[in-house]
Amino acid sequence: MLLLALSAAAAIVVAFRLHKRAVRRAEANLRTIFDTAPIGNAVVDREDRFADANHALGQIVGFTPKELIGRPLTQLVHPEDVAVLREALAQLRAGERGGLETELRCVHATGQVVPAAVHAAALRSPDGRGARVLLQVLDITERKRAEAHLQHMADHDPLTGLLNRRRFEQELERHVAQAQRYGSEGAVIMLDVDRFKQVNDAYGHSTGDRVITSVARVLRRRLRTTDTLARLGGDEFAVLLPKADRREAAIVARRLVEAVRAQADPAGERAEAVTISVGVTVLDEHGELTAEGAMVDADLAMYDAKDAGGDGFAFFAADEHAAARARTRTTWRDRIVDALAHDRFALVAQPVLDARSGATVQHELLLRMTGPHGTLIPPAAFLSIAERDGLIVAIDQWVVRNAIALLAELEQRGAATRLEINISGRSLGDATLLALIAGELRRTGVEPSNLLFEIPETAAVADVQLARTFAQHVQGLGCQFAIDDFGAGLGSLYYLKHLPFDALKLDGELVEHCARNPADRLLVESAVKVVHGLGRTAIAEQVGDAETHALLRELGVDLVQGHHFGMPLPLSAAFGIRELPRAAAPAQDLLAA
Repeated sequence: MLLLALSAAAAIVVAFRLHKRAVRRAEANLRTIFDTAPIGNAVVDREDRFADANHALGQIVGFTPKELIGRPLTQLVHPEDVAVLREALAQLRAGERGGLETELRCVHATGQVVPAAVHAAALRSPDGRGARVLLQVLDITERKRAEAHLQHMADHDPLTGLLNRRRFEQELERHVAQAQRYGSEGAVIMLDVDRFKQVNDAYGHSTGDRVITSVARVLRRRLRTTDTLARLGGDEFAVLLPKADRREAAIVARRLVEAVRAQADPAGERAEAVTISVGVTVLDEHGELTAEGAMVDADLAMYDAKDAGGDGFAFFAADEHAAARARTRTTWRDRIVDALAHDRFALVAQPVLDARSGATVQHELLLRMTGPHGTLIPPAAFLSIAERDGLIVAIDQWVVRNAIALLAELEQRGAATRLEINISGRSLGDATLLALIAGELRRTGVEPSNLLFEIPETAAVADVQLARTFAQHVQGLGCQFAIDDFGAGLGSLYYLKHLPFDALKLDGELVEHCARNPADRLLVESAVKVVHGLGRTAIAEQVGDAETHALLRELGVDLVQGHHFGMPLPLSAAFGIRELPRAAAPAQDLLAA
C-alpha cells in the first residue's frame, strides 16, 4: 500500500511539473506573440497607466516599450479623444460592454497626430473584475490618406481641381438651408465660355481643355477663399457668394468678365480673346428659396447675357424670368406628353465592343425625342423636366416595350444581340414596369439574357434595397443588371457587395481623362480590380481615342464604347432594319402609369 501511495504521489508531482512546464511554454508563446506582433499591443492598469507594451506600439507613438511603462495612456491620446476613451475603458472594467472597437488620434513623441484603430478588451482578475485592459493599436495613417485622396477625387473636377457639380449642389443646399432658418443672403453665379463649341471643333479637345483650365485659374484668383467655385461640366462654372448682396454680386460678376477677357490666349492658337457670359441671382430676392431654383434662375440670367452677345453679365429678374421659366417648363411638359401619346420618341444604338478583339458584342439603346422635320432631340433637353413632373416612368415603359420589340425582330432575323436598356431611379420601385418586363418577355418569347438593364450609380446608392430588389427581379426573369455611371461618388465601392450586378459601367468623366490624369487612371484601375474580383464585367463608356482604348485594355476593362468606335445610330442604320417594330402602348396607359 505504501508503494502504491508513493507511486501515486510521484505521479502527481510529475503531472504538476509537466503542467507548470506547459504553462511556462504557453506564457512564453504568449509573450512572443505579444512582443513580436506587427500591431501595437499594450496592457494598462486600473489608473490607465501602461503596465506593458510591445515594440510595434513604441513605433506608433515614438517611445520604446520601457519608456512607456508607467506613462499615463492619456498622454498619448489627442485631448479631444481622452474623455470618450476613459468612459469606454470604465465601461469595459465594469462589464457594461464586452469590447471596444474605435478610431482615435494618438500623439507621437514629436507631437505629430497619428490616426489609429483601437481594439480593447478587459482582462479579468481572480475576483472577476476587469482591473487591467488589453489594447491593440493599428496605425491607419495610410488608409486615412487614401480615403482623403479618394474623397477629394469624388468631390473635385479632375481637369481643373475645382469642386464638381455634386459637391457644389451640396454646398448650395447647405447654404440655402441656413438661409431659410436665419435669413436669406448671398448670391449664385452661373457662367460659361462663349462659343466654346467652336473652339473644340476648330482646335480640338486638348485646346478646349487648356481654355477651361485657364478660365478656372482666372476665376480662382479673382474670388475670395470664402466663395465656393465649381466646374459643373463642359465649359460651365458656378459660384456661391455666401455674403454678397446685389451690389457686391454685380462687382464680382463684372470683375470675372473683365479678368477672363484680359487673359492671354491660353492655348496660344487663337487670335480672339476668351470671353464668358455670366448670370447672377441674389438669394434674398427669392420668394420661395431652393438650391435648385437658385441655379435655374442664375442659368436663365446667363442665357440673357449670352443672347446679348456674351462677354457680360445679367441678373435674374423675377418678373421677367419667372414667366419664361414657367413657359419653358410647361412647353416641354406638353411636348413630352405629346411624344408619349403620338409615339414621337425614338431609340438610337451605340455599339459596345470587346476591348481586346474589337468585335461588337452588344449595343446600348439611347433615347431621343423626334422634333420638327424629323430632327432628334437629345435627352438632356427634356429628361430633367420628365423626372420633375413624374413622366419619366411612362418614358421608361415606352423604352422597355420598344427595346423588347426590337430584340424580337432581331431574333426573328437571326441577328440577335444583347441590348442595354437605361432605367431611371424613379422607376426602380414601379411594380407596373416590372410587370411590363415580365409580360413582354412572355409575349415575345425573346431570350432574356440578351437584355441588360442599367440604372445610374446615384440611384443605386440612394436606395440600395430598392435597387437590389429591382436587380433580383430582372435577374430572376433571366435578364442581366448593370450599374451605370459608376465613379460619380467613390463611397459607392462599398455598395457593390450589396448589389447583385452583372456588369459595371465606368463613368464617362473618369474614362475620358484616364490616359492623361493619374487620379482617374487609379480610380479606373481600382474599380476594374474590384469588379473582376467579384467575377463581373467592367465596361468603359465615352472612349474618345486610341490612347485611352490602349490604356483601358491594359487595365483589364472588358468592354468599351464611345465615339472612337462608333456614334449612336438610328436603329435602321445600326441593324439594317428598314421597317422598325412599333410597340408603343396606348397613350392613356402610358400616362396613367
